[in-house]
Amino acid sequence: MKHIIIIGGGAAGMAAALTASKQREVSVTLLEGLDRVGKKILATGNGHCNLTNENMTPDFYHTQRPDLLADFLREMPTTRTVDFFGDLGLRCMTDEAGRVYPYCRQATMVLDVLLLHLQRQSNIRIVTGCKVCSVTQKGKTFVVKCENGETIRGDSVILTTGGQAAPKQGSDGSGYALAQGLGHHCTPLRPALVAFQCKGSFLKSLKGIRVLCETTLYQGKKRLGAERGELQFTDYGVSGIPAMQLSHRWKGTCEVSVDFFPDDTYDGLKQELRRRVAAFPNEPLENALLGLLHKRVQFALLKGLSIDPTAPAKKLGRGEMEQIVSAFKGWRFPVTGTLGWEQAQVTSGGIPLNEIRPDFSSTVCPGLYLAGEVLDVAGDCGGYNLHWAWCSGIAAGESAVELIWPRRGR
Repeated sequence: MKHIIIIGGGAAGMAAALTASKQREVSVTLLEGLDRVGKKILATGNGHCNLTNENMTPDFYHTQRPDLLADFLREMPTTRTVDFFGDLGLRCMTDEAGRVYPYCRQATMVLDVLLLHLQRQSNIRIVTGCKVCSVTQKGKTFVVKCENGETIRGDSVILTTGGQAAPKQGSDGSGYALAQGLGHHCTPLRPALVAFQCKGSFLKSLKGIRVLCETTLYQGKKRLGAERGELQFTDYGVSGIPAMQLSHRWKGTCEVSVDFFPDDTYDGLKQELRRRVAAFPNEPLENALLGLLHKRVQFALLKGLSIDPTAPAKKLGRGEMEQIVSAFKGWRFPVTGTLGWEQAQVTSGGIPLNEIRPDFSSTVCPGLYLAGEVLDVAGDCGGYNLHWAWCSGIAAGESAVELIWPRRGR
C-alpha cells in the first residue's frame, strides 16, 4: 500500500486527506502540531464559517503572479467547494452578497462533518500534537521527522501547514522552512487582513466608534486602493473590514483617508454646510452641524482643524468651511504599520506560484505537493481564503493519488 503524508491539519490538509483516501489502496497520515485538527476553522466568518463566495475571480486575491492565479481559479469554481461539502452532508446557503455559509451558520458544524468523514476512513491516520521538524527525500521516499522523535516514511508529501498568521491556531510559519529545505523559495511575508496602526491624538477619544464610509489608502499621491464599509476606530488606529482589506496593499509609508460621505459631491456637501450655518448663525457650530456625523467624530475632526466647535456658526470663515468639507470627504492620518501576526487573519506572501504545476505538484521536488496558505495567495474577506484552501487541498489530494496510481491510458 502506498503512503501519503499530509503535514498540517487545517482546511487544506483535511480536504486533501479526504480526497486522497478515496483511493482505497492508499494510506494517508495527517500530521497536526496542535492537539486537534481544524482549530482555525472555528474562528472563520465570526464563528459562522464563510466557506466560499459565488463571486469567484482573481480580483479578490493578492499574489505576485496574478496571471498564474487566474489559471488556477479557472479550475476552482465555487461549485467545487459546495459540492465537496454537499458530499459530506453539509447543507449550505448563500447570502445577498454571494457569501456561502453552512445552512446552520455554525463553524462547529463544518468541522464536525469533516471530522466524522475523516474518522470513517480506515485508511486515514490522524496524529495530533506532532510538530514536524524536517522533511527530506531519499530516492523516491520522503522521511518526515517529528519533534516527539517519531520518523514517518511516505511515497509523497502534501504540505498544508498554513501561513504565519494567528499562530495560536496552528499557523506558525514553519511550513516555509520545510518547503525551502526541499528546494523552494519564499516571497516576503507580511500580516494581512489585519488592522492598521495610525498616528492621531484623537484616536483614544474615538475608540469603539464605527462609521460607514469609504476608506482609501495612499502612498504619497498614489492611490493604492479603496474599500467601502464599516470602519472601526481603535485606540491604536483603525480596524473593520475596509482597513483589513486594504492591509493587503500596505507598502510602508502610507496614509489612510476616510470619506464619511462617499455618495455626496464636494460641492453638494459644501452647499449643505452653508445652509446649516445660514439657518443657525448664532448657535455653536457643533449644533449647526448636528446630525451629520457621530458627535465624537465630528468634535475630534473640528479640533484637529483647530476650529472651535463651540464658537457661533456665523464666525466660520470661507477657508474654514473648505477645510471642514475637505475633512468630511477625506480625513487623513498617517499609517505607522499594522498589528502583528497574532491579530492577522492571513499571510501575504509564501511559496511562489511559478514553483508549482497546475496539479499543485512541486516543480523542484518530485512527489511533493503544496496547498493552502503556504502558497503566495492571500484572499479578501468573504470566503476567498477558505475557498483556496479547500480547492487546492482537493486538487493536491487528487494529484498525489494520480502520481501513485495513474489512470489507465494516461
